Amino acid sequence: MSGYWGQLLEIDLTDGTSKIVPIPEAVRRDFLGGTGLSATILYEQIPAGADPLGPENVLVFATGPLQGGSKVLGSGRFTICAKSPLTGIFGESLAGGYNAEELKKTGFDAIVVKGKAAKPVYLFVHDGEVEIRDASHLWGKTDAYETEDAIAAELNDPKVRIAPIGAGGENLVRYAGVICNHGHGCAGRTGMGAVMGSKNLKALALRGTQTVPIARPDALKELKKDYNERAKNADFTKANRELGQAMAVVPREDNGLLAMKNFLQDRWQEGARKLGADGGEFNDVLKPKPDACSNCIMGCHRRVTVEDGPYAMDSYGPEYETLGMMGSDLLVDNLMAVNKANELCNRYSIDTIDFGGVCAFAMEAYERGAITKEDLGGIELKWGDGDAMIALLEKIAKREGRVPYLLGEGLRPAGEELGVADAALHVCGAAVPAHDPRAFLSMAVETATSMKGASHLHGFPEAIELGVTFPETGRDEMCNPLPPHSSQYKGLAQMKFQDRMAVCNSAVVCFFYEFSGLDFTLLTDLINAVTGWDMKPIELVQTGERIVNLMQMFNLKHGLVPTRDYVLPQRFFTIHAEGGAAGVAIPFDEMVGEYYRERGWPDGIPSEDKLAELGLSSIVG
Repeated sequence: MSGYWGQLLEIDLTDGTSKIVPIPEAVRRDFLGGTGLSATILYEQIPAGADPLGPENVLVFATGPLQGGSKVLGSGRFTICAKSPLTGIFGESLAGGYNAEELKKTGFDAIVVKGKAAKPVYLFVHDGEVEIRDASHLWGKTDAYETEDAIAAELNDPKVRIAPIGAGGENLVRYAGVICNHGHGCAGRTGMGAVMGSKNLKALALRGTQTVPIARPDALKELKKDYNERAKNADFTKANRELGQAMAVVPREDNGLLAMKNFLQDRWQEGARKLGADGGEFNDVLKPKPDACSNCIMGCHRRVTVEDGPYAMDSYGPEYETLGMMGSDLLVDNLMAVNKANELCNRYSIDTIDFGGVCAFAMEAYERGAITKEDLGGIELKWGDGDAMIALLEKIAKREGRVPYLLGEGLRPAGEELGVADAALHVCGAAVPAHDPRAFLSMAVETATSMKGASHLHGFPEAIELGVTFPETGRDEMCNPLPPHSSQYKGLAQMKFQDRMAVCNSAVVCFFYEFSGLDFTLLTDLINAVTGWDMKPIELVQTGERIVNLMQMFNLKHGLVPTRDYVLPQRFFTIHAEGGAAGVAIPFDEMVGEYYRERGWPDGIPSEDKLAELGLSSIVG
């Protein structure tokens, strides 16, 4: 066996037991690991109608074949999946940092957590063993960073890697994440931190010394030599290392992608300049230093230190989505305030995308009179006020007051209860990220048809509009870049890139490297060298399709109605008057109709023939 241990660790917190469960070869080949493996577990083990914050929910931390031995560039990632408390459907979040390698080196491909502990605990998994340890002294007392420090000291091991939650997770904020390595690795989306909180699970501590075997080490060495050279010399790598993700803010304002004033505004040039790094002030103000994840040469995460004043911090700075959702979407151009709010989100274990979307909603609701100063304990929640944003974040994390508590439930219930649902920009309850679909029409299809609610990373077909083609699909339409404002082939593009991303999230590998030389043929070759398989790229594409179909079947099992739920908020059908997306209308029905036809999903429901073709009939039958 190569690339895998062929086993997962299953822990039942209710009775404090654990067992080792084999992962059959067929499951590894058909679903790879990461998200794909998690989907098989969640579909089988979570009953329809289960409360995402109840003991019946199942939480999976998973790696793929590329962790723990290959040292392939971009492989320093792992997935966390469960039924989402934010959306009620498939929950998936990924994190970089350093935990993926450590998890795999414990001797397990995945860790499955079930039930609920009677009191707060943390799990210590080390070289094939697990200890369930008391965390009562941490619960309610330590944020995510302090939790890491306390557990590392308690275990007397500075090399232990930890996935903790802070107050947001403990208090069941439905978009709480799992923030690792002092904010370096953030599994923010879909509320996986709230699932941990619901199980009285404060943290997962990992320590491993085992290296997974490689099937064809010489072949892998040669492939990595070529790949490493490609990646090192790629313009995207150099720009990411020199400028970080903040480099996207100014260009994305220019082409209309950037979120501005809860997606109401067309331009925000001066504000984007204050937040961005390419033609902006980000690097001059914050003086960041690149800090790479395991197995990475980009270092797009930026270490930032602010020594004194109200915004003092020593942690990781905001990336594009945070600058968009907590900066431009709120018209906050105070970079120091955005940077501090990002650090607090990480300490409290709160997703910056959903918090930004919630805060933009709340600012609009405040402006329209649906929320008052009294509702917020004295906060004047006005556009552009970074300090008011920080004050609201504190109240949401601590669940202080009726309206802040409601805002912690997410956009969907908040919009409905406050009577301003049109300002709650979400799909299936998840906030629309800082990618205005009017700028790249393929993103309209992705935002609506993501299996985990609104997401920019459940396909990212924007890639083909930026020049990353996908010839391995066998479709001529995917062999050339697509113009961003044309609707042609955008349903097909979302289908194929969604399948591609499912592979990336199951392998598990960072999709940024697609812009630095990691084409799909090379990814297939790397997986084959590690595992000893002889899979063809087109077979790996089908693997992604299988994973996506199983995720969709999970959603249908848990009450999703595609024609009702996979829709864009009405606001995105207003046409921009200015900026890079001016005059662009979204032909939504046309593009989503193409997506469903290409998928073989009448009305969004996989046909029996499609399930049989993918070998899923026995799983979902």
